[in-house]
Amino acid sequence: MDQTGTDHGRPPRSGAATRESAISRQQHTPNADTPIDEQEPWMRALHADTGYLLYRLGLRSGQLFNSFLQESGLRLRHYAVLRFLAGTEGALQRELSERLGYDPSAIVSLVDDLEKQGFAERRPAPEDRRSRIVVLTEAGRAFLRDTDEASLRVTNDLVRPLDSAERETLHALLLRIAGTGFGS
Repeated sequence: MDQTGTDHGRPPRSGAATRESAISRQQHTPNADTPIDEQEPWMRALHADTGYLLYRLGLRSGQLFNSFLQESGLRLRHYAVLRFLAGTEGALQRELSERLGYDPSAIVSLVDDLEKQGFAERRPAPEDRRSRIVVLTEAGRAFLRDTDEASLRVTNDLVRPLDSAERETLHALLLRIAGTGFGS
């Protein structure tokens, strides 16, 4: 053992090796802003995994859009509820949960937030006054109109490397995947 307490004659204990390995992996864990470097050996398998690439794209998309929405106090999940409501005459919270794939308790919280902003409100359901439907308000519609341009900028930033034909193809393929994968 030298003056630093390192034993150069024996391999490190398994705990130390595990910690060192975890630290090494942590230093190489990419975030959504890190470009994919397919030359890195640890990245080759992930780069070959379409699911992982879709995850990274979704993560980056969410980060970009959430940073835009941050000023309003809303997040992408709120935006999804508003967009859904924009195409309906109102929806039960249970329907929002089922159609958007969010946990029912999350929907309650999201609708609460949207009501506080004045973007949505709960009203008695026309066919059953004991039930409440969530409807988009005029302020919610105005908010969506204001976010249309930002949404387009986020999308254009994400698909910048693609030409227009490739963008159309990507969109059509994603629609097809989403349609079969989400029960539409």
